Amino acid sequence: MRVLWINGNPNPNPGGTEAHSIDFINYLEDVEDVLLYKVVAKGSYVDRYTSDKNKFYITLKSELSPLNSLKLIKLSISLKPDFVVGNNGNEYINTFLAGKLSGGKVILFRHMLNRLPLFLRKFILPNTYRVIAVSESSKRRLIEDGIPESKVKVIPNFIDEKRFSTTWEEKEKKKEDLGISKDVRVVSFLGKVAEGKGIYDFLEVARRLIKSKEKFFFMVIGYGKDLGKVREWIEENRLKEHLLLIGRVDSPEEYLKASDFLLVLSKGEESFGRVVVEGFACRNAVVVYDVENLKFLVENGKTGFVCKVGDIECVVERLRASGEAIKEIVESGYKEFLSKYTKDIVLSQFVDTLKTQS
Repeated sequence: MRVLWINGNPNPNPGGTEAHSIDFINYLEDVEDVLLYKVVAKGSYVDRYTSDKNKFYITLKSELSPLNSLKLIKLSISLKPDFVVGNNGNEYINTFLAGKLSGGKVILFRHMLNRLPLFLRKFILPNTYRVIAVSESSKRRLIEDGIPESKVKVIPNFIDEKRFSTTWEEKEKKKEDLGISKDVRVVSFLGKVAEGKGIYDFLEVARRLIKSKEKFFFMVIGYGKDLGKVREWIEENRLKEHLLLIGRVDSPEEYLKASDFLLVLSKGEESFGRVVVEGFACRNAVVVYDVENLKFLVENGKTGFVCKVGDIECVVERLRASGEAIKEIVESGYKEFLSKYTKDIVLSQFVDTLKTQS
């Protein structure tokens, strides 16, 4: 089958959509029954990290790119693809026209939770072959926007098993490498260091447990606009011995593998919640707030813990749990990762979508 993958955003810097395109493109090129063509912006991030095989250069800065949209339509008509895939919300209209005018089935990925503009929800998405939602929350929003449920399929983001998957023996070694005693419970924050991501709730949890002289150590893995304030807060509260600021790192999993608990305390909605699955893979007991999509990723008391937004006491009590019960929850989270979120599982679901035409 012929597949035309479109991601013409000229952005040279990595973003979630661009990384998603790269993963799918590189995988599909090795699928025996798939002849893949790709449209990218020259010099873009997607261009740099994909092969030159069957690659065409068309820049799509926005939906209103008439000349380049015309080039895309002409290219699609000449290639006669079975499927035309769009992975960027700003390129839905271009992708739709290219698919419909060339006779290909249109597939659009939806990564966000915000409401669709009227034109897209009335005329574009309802008339595609499939809309791929990356989470249950994204699917719910699409249905609320009037997209027929029969058109929507959930295929989540995947986590690189080779990078994040770990063993109990490796976790002990990672903790030892950081100079942390094996009887100390390590609690991590991973992501953007900002109020909306729950960094100040994380710090309050840390303050309470450190002041109570319980055996905990805390790590903040990431960076963001509040990093300076967080550093000052740690100094003012004299918690430097028990709270480590890692900052920006290329391999956050190296620290997460030394962690026992991961707190994902976002105050607002998350379209997917990748950090939660990374916690599962690194055998962390994950604690989240009950916001979308986090509350759909974690089964409370089975694969992790769910607390109401702002309920610090709930989070503290979950961290005080220990023993075989916690280990069982961690193992359940790890099995959840292996059964739903590995690269081969997720990408094979997409290939199945192409092969199962209805």
